Amino acid sequence: MADKVAVVTGAARGIGAGVASGLAANGYRVALIGLEGDLLRSNARALGDRAMAFEADVTDRIALTSAFESIRERWGRIDAVVSNAGISNYDLLRTMSPDHFERVINVNLGGTFNTIQASFPALKESKGYFLGVASIAAAAAPPGMAAYGASKSATESICDTFRAEVVHLGIAVGVAYFGWLDTDLVKTGEGHAAFQFMRKHLPGPLRAIASVDIAVKAIVDGVERRRHRVMAPGWLRFALASRWLISGRTGRYRELMPEIERLCAEELKKRGGREKAMLTDPMRRLS
Repeated sequence: MADKVAVVTGAARGIGAGVASGLAANGYRVALIGLEGDLLRSNARALGDRAMAFEADVTDRIALTSAFESIRERWGRIDAVVSNAGISNYDLLRTMSPDHFERVINVNLGGTFNTIQASFPALKESKGYFLGVASIAAAAAPPGMAAYGASKSATESICDTFRAEVVHLGIAVGVAYFGWLDTDLVKTGEGHAAFQFMRKHLPGPLRAIASVDIAVKAIVDGVERRRHRVMAPGWLRFALASRWLISGRTGRYRELMPEIERLCAEELKKRGGREKAMLTDPMRRLS
């Protein structure tokens, strides 16, 4: 175990920072990739000489590939990759900025694709493990979260495809799913009145905000056990198995949508139009 190496993207804050710390505590050498370089390097220093940091945007294929090559050159191998970097926005499809839509897709889906390709040579050598972080949003379809939900559904899909394509090489691939977590991404979202209204009117446990620690523990355990599915809290198992009950039934939104529309319109006006609408970007400001 002392020789095993893990790479975590989006490791400056939140889930990524916690996973890097958890894997280091379990004996891994850990490479942290993300933005907010000062914070990223501080996290690495706190983990000692068994950690190092690389400031890179997962949408930058050259920088990302260079980071993976440097990790492999220094430590000789990569055994596990946690593709965690991601961002979100909140707006209705009819008014969403095309730039914001593309940015969410490029980071969440394109970043996962880039991480797969950058890490594959090393994972093939080590017969390693790749974990893509999706979300309950891959199954649910709440209004205002089209870009995020689409990106996480696609992340799930390409990770499932990647698993099928590399099983004969001894590489294991997993997908992680979480509900609302007490991260900076969700806290920023709570500053959007329509997001807050929507979340508080979701049914049952879908509205609850859980501790980041449950996600960190689930991912660390998933890496150790090379799990195909990683999820927390436990009720997500039922939710993911009953997707059509969540995304297919929109009747509950019939009464909520007029208020959501009004709040979204107010938010757009307050922020000066769709090009300036909120984009919660944990890679640059939050993760």
